[in-house]
Amino acid sequence: TTNVLIAAATRPEYQSKVALNVLLAPGVFQRNLVTAGFSDTSYSQYVRWLNYDNMERILEKGSFYINMMEVFCDPTGPTAELCYLSMGVISGLGSNQTVKEAVMKMMTKFPAGTSLNVLKQQVQSLRTGEFSPLSYGRKENLRRYGTPEPLPYPIGKVEIPTAMYYGCCNDVLSHIKDTKLLYRRLSNVVRFYKVPYRMFNHGDFLWGRDAYRLLYKDLITLIDQYTPYQYRSNVTIEPVEMG
Repeated sequence: TTNVLIAAATRPEYQSKVALNVLLAPGVFQRNLVTAGFSDTSYSQYVRWLNYDNMERILEKGSFYINMMEVFCDPTGPTAELCYLSMGVISGLGSNQTVKEAVMKMMTKFPAGTSLNVLKQQVQSLRTGEFSPLSYGRKENLRRYGTPEPLPYPIGKVEIPTAMYYGCCNDVLSHIKDTKLLYRRLSNVVRFYKVPYRMFNHGDFLWGRDAYRLLYKDLITLIDQYTPYQYRSNVTIEPVEMG
């Protein structure tokens, strides 16, 4: 979600190179996340107990955490059910779309690694409620950005046709209020689609058993509209009740 918006907002010359920007369960704004307090506290504990002075990459393949997850989420191991439950807590409980086999396979590869600065920026977004560049402190901010605090990304200037697909009520990692805030901030939203199943959660965007009917058929048809004719899939879409 964030990569295209950051690139398009800060390097507008790239906007013409993108035909369509598709945002699934967007997590740009995080003002209303029910897990915000837990995430912030967890990050603070990491900073307190681990030495990050010389660390740039975290949670990459081969790290202690990933190796631990491979054991914890081994489908034949004693903690398999607990692993499955933990993904439900992270994504949203109560969905009948979750495919257990897909969850277990995904959890042994999740997360795929990131940089420490990306993690810091996510926590900064939780704390400020804005979508802004990473703050380095007043002195460094003045040098990098010319302001004491980084200004929010000018995403209102992003003119790329953008489609937003979201769950209404059970996505723990992407709240509907934050999604609607992003919708209002963007200037060229061509599709604003609520998945017609109230319990559709964050993980279901990847492995939902009826994801094609509820979500991807509409998405493929939309992509076709922005694709040269000879490369289109020619899927015939049927109306879906937007409940």
